[in-house]
Amino acid sequence: EISECLVGSEMCIRDSSQTMGYETYYYAVLLPNGEILRMAQDAETVWSIYDSTLPAIVLSCVALMLAAAVLAALLTRALVSPVLSMTEDLDHIQDNVPYKELVPFAESIHSDRILRENNEKMRQEFTANVSHELKTPLTSISGYAELIETGMASEQDTVRFAHGIHNSANRLLTLINDIIRLSELDGTEEEADTELLNLHEMAQNCVEMLKMSAEKHKVTIALNGTECYVTANRQMMEELLYNLCDNAIRYNNPGGSVDVQTYAREGHTYLVVKDTGIGISKEHQERIFERFYRVDKSRSKSTGGTGLGLAIVKHIIAKSHAELELESEPGKGTTIRVIF
Repeated sequence: EISECLVGSEMCIRDSSQTMGYETYYYAVLLPNGEILRMAQDAETVWSIYDSTLPAIVLSCVALMLAAAVLAALLTRALVSPVLSMTEDLDHIQDNVPYKELVPFAESIHSDRILRENNEKMRQEFTANVSHELKTPLTSISGYAELIETGMASEQDTVRFAHGIHNSANRLLTLINDIIRLSELDGTEEEADTELLNLHEMAQNCVEMLKMSAEKHKVTIALNGTECYVTANRQMMEELLYNLCDNAIRYNNPGGSVDVQTYAREGHTYLVVKDTGIGISKEHQERIFERFYRVDKSRSKSTGGTGLGLAIVKHIIAKSHAELELESEPGKGTTIRVIF
C-alpha cells in the first residue's frame, strides 16, 4: 500500500474500523535522502456522526409528532365548534354560518327542513281530509241501514234509503280508488312504461264513455281537432283524459258544453279541455290541484266529486314531463291546456 502511494505520491484511504465508524487517511512522500515520510490522519465517517445523533433525531421526531397531534386537536376543535353551534338552531341555520364556504350547505339544510315540514303538514291535512271524506258516506250508509233495521222505514222509504246507501257506497268506492291511485303515483319513482299513443283516438273513446254522464248533468261534450300522437303511459293518459273531462262536466252549468281538442303544432302535442262552467277565480287557481281542495264545497258534494281528480292530473302531468296551462274566469268557464 505504501509503495503504491510512493509511486504516485498520492493520498491513500483505508477503512480502519467498521465498528468504530472512522477512516484513516495516509500520505507518503519520498524524501531526497531516500527516506520515506509517512503521515496518517483518522477521520469520523458520516455513519458515525449519524449514530451519535440518532437519539436526538428520534426524540425530535417524537416531540414533533406530539406537538402536531396537540395542534391538530386544537385546530380541529376551533374549526368544528362553530359548525356544531349551527345545529343548535336549525330553524335559523342559514343566519348562523361561521364560514362562507358553508352557506350553500346551510341553505340546503334550511330548504330541506322547510320542505319536510310542508310535506308533514300536507300529510296531516290529507289524513284529516281523508277521515272526513270517508266519514260522510259511511255515516249516511249507517244511518239509512239503522232506519231499515229498526223497521222505522216504510216500504217506500226503504227503496229511497237503499238508493241513498247505493249512492254513498259508490262515492266511498270512488274515493278509495282515487286515494289508492294517488298513493301509487306518490310511491313509485320508476319511469312508467311508455308507448306511442294516438291521443285523438283515446280522447274520442273518453268522450263516448262520458256522454251519458254529460246528459245526466244536462251538458254536451264533443271532440274536435286532428289526429296526433304522444309517447306516454296508456293508463296515465286514460286517467288524465277522464279526470279532465269528468271535472269539466261536473262543474258545468245546465245547458253548458265541454269542448275537447287534440292537435299537433311546432313539435308539441296539445290536449285542450274547455268548458262553459262556473269558472275559477284567481285566488283559487293555484290551489285547485291540491288534494281535496274545492272552490265550491257545497257544489262539489252535490256533483259527487272526490276532490282528488285534479291532484291525480297534476301527478300524471309531472310524470309525463308535460306542461299545464290554466285559463279561467268566474262565470265564463275554464280552459285547461296540456302540452306534451
